[in-house]
Amino acid sequence: MEVLLGVKIGCLLALLVLTLGCGLTPICFKWFQMDAATGRHYRVLSLLGCVSAGVFLGAGLMHMTAEALEGIESEIEKFVVQYRK
Repeated sequence: MEVLLGVKIGCLLALLVLTLGCGLTPICFKWFQMDAATGRHYRVLSLLGCVSAGVFLGAGLMHMTAEALEGIESEIEKFVVQYRK
Protein backbone atom coordinates (compact mmCIF):
# COMPACT_ATOMS: atom_id res chain seq x y z
CA MET A 1 0.00 0.00 0.00
CA GLU A 2 2.90 2.38 0.68
CA VAL A 3 4.17 1.92 -2.87
CA LEU A 4 0.76 2.84 -4.26
CA LEU A 5 0.68 5.99 -2.14
CA GLY A 6 4.13 6.95 -3.44
CA VAL A 7 3.01 6.43 -7.03
CA LYS A 8 -0.11 8.56 -6.47
CA ILE A 9 1.91 11.39 -4.94
CA GLY A 10 4.44 11.16 -7.77
CA CYS A 11 1.67 11.35 -10.37
CA LEU A 12 0.11 14.36 -8.63
CA LEU A 13 3.45 16.17 -8.58
CA ALA A 14 4.12 15.29 -12.23
CA LEU A 15 0.67 16.57 -13.18
CA LEU A 16 1.29 19.80 -11.27
CA VAL A 17 4.66 20.39 -12.94
CA LEU A 18 3.28 19.56 -16.39
CA THR A 19 0.28 21.89 -15.91
CA LEU A 20 2.44 24.75 -14.68
CA GLY A 21 4.98 24.21 -17.45
CA CYS A 22 2.41 24.18 -20.23
CA GLY A 23 0.44 27.05 -18.69
CA LEU A 24 3.40 29.36 -18.20
CA THR A 25 5.28 28.59 -21.43
CA PRO A 26 3.36 31.13 -23.55
CA ILE A 27 4.64 33.94 -21.29
CA CYS A 28 8.12 33.40 -22.78
CA PHE A 29 7.01 33.96 -26.38
CA LYS A 30 6.29 37.47 -27.66
CA TRP A 31 3.74 36.11 -30.18
CA PHE A 32 1.40 35.16 -27.32
CA GLN A 33 1.40 38.59 -25.65
CA MET A 34 -1.82 40.47 -26.32
CA ASP A 35 -0.19 43.90 -26.70
CA ALA A 36 2.07 42.51 -29.45
CA ALA A 37 -0.78 40.75 -31.26
CA THR A 38 -2.27 42.34 -34.34
CA GLY A 39 -4.80 41.19 -36.91
CA ARG A 40 -4.73 37.45 -37.36
CA HIS A 41 -2.66 36.85 -34.22
CA TYR A 42 -5.25 38.67 -32.13
CA ARG A 43 -8.05 36.51 -33.54
CA VAL A 44 -6.09 33.32 -32.87
CA LEU A 45 -5.38 34.40 -29.29
CA SER A 46 -9.02 35.31 -28.80
CA LEU A 47 -10.11 31.92 -30.14
CA LEU A 48 -7.64 30.14 -27.85
CA GLY A 49 -8.99 32.12 -24.89
CA CYS A 50 -12.56 31.13 -25.75
CA VAL A 51 -11.61 27.47 -26.11
CA SER A 52 -9.79 27.42 -22.78
CA ALA A 53 -12.75 29.13 -21.07
CA GLY A 54 -15.05 26.50 -22.56
CA VAL A 55 -12.83 23.71 -21.28
CA PHE A 56 -12.85 25.12 -17.76
CA LEU A 57 -16.60 25.72 -17.86
CA GLY A 58 -17.26 22.20 -19.16
CA ALA A 59 -15.03 20.61 -16.54
CA GLY A 60 -16.73 22.59 -13.78
CA LEU A 61 -20.21 21.70 -14.96
CA MET A 62 -19.28 18.04 -15.36
CA HIS A 63 -17.91 17.99 -11.81
CA MET A 64 -21.03 19.66 -10.42
CA THR A 65 -23.30 17.30 -12.38
CA ALA A 66 -21.60 14.26 -10.89
CA GLU A 67 -22.03 15.71 -7.39
CA ALA A 68 -25.68 16.56 -8.04
CA LEU A 69 -26.51 13.11 -9.43
CA GLU A 70 -24.86 11.50 -6.43
CA GLY A 71 -27.07 13.46 -4.05
CA ILE A 72 -30.28 13.27 -6.07
CA GLU A 73 -30.36 9.46 -6.22
CA SER A 74 -30.94 9.20 -2.49
CA GLU A 75 -33.63 11.88 -2.66
CA ILE A 76 -35.42 10.03 -5.47
CA GLU A 77 -35.33 6.83 -3.43
CA LYS A 78 -36.88 8.64 -0.46
CA PHE A 79 -39.60 10.07 -2.73
CA VAL A 80 -40.39 6.67 -4.26
CA VAL A 81 -40.59 4.99 -0.86
CA GLN A 82 -42.83 7.80 0.41
CA TYR A 83 -45.06 7.60 -2.68
CA ARG A 84 -45.53 3.81 -2.32
CA LYS A 85 -46.83 4.16 1.25
